[in-house]
Amino acid sequence: MSEFWKRKMRTYIHTFDCHGNGYITEKDYTDICRRFAEAYSVNDERKENLIQVFIKVWRKLMKAGDIEKDGRLTASILIESVKQQMYDPGLIIEFIHLIRGLHGFMDINQDGYLQPDDFRTYFEMCGVPEGTFDEKFAFEAIDVNGDGKLSSDEFVAAFLDFLFSQDETSPNKLFFGQLVD
Repeated sequence: MSEFWKRKMRTYIHTFDCHGNGYITEKDYTDICRRFAEAYSVNDERKENLIQVFIKVWRKLMKAGDIEKDGRLTASILIESVKQQMYDPGLIIEFIHLIRGLHGFMDINQDGYLQPDDFRTYFEMCGVPEGTFDEKFAFEAIDVNGDGKLSSDEFVAAFLDFLFSQDETSPNKLFFGQLVD
């Protein structure tokens, strides 16, 4: 896998590492779900459902790489895990559930689409500081049909491209903001 793709995996870890310790645990995923639930005023049932989806993804990723059995999803474990499971429909399906769940959280007016303001809040919840990159460009890149809003399908496709593609020219590389080194 290319260094570019590895940077995307490190960016994924950086995004969901709520506690800033260099890895993701089940608690990180639970805490980020709570953060999203508060930001988007989601009820407890929807919050708990998304937490369960996040935990399924975390377990699937850990299953393939947690050699130490310490429950820490580091960048190196994520890289190996995704490489091993890249073509596993089970992993892809879990990620689709996860991203559709996030889209549902973020869709404040429940019309099936994300508006630019919903998207900005998403970056805030992912810890991307305002002004550190052009989220308007990222929004427009994901909005493939150019209608000014993001469908669940567009959001999922952009995430899967982020996760699996090695195309350095893809605008979906900005799905979680600027790539980390």
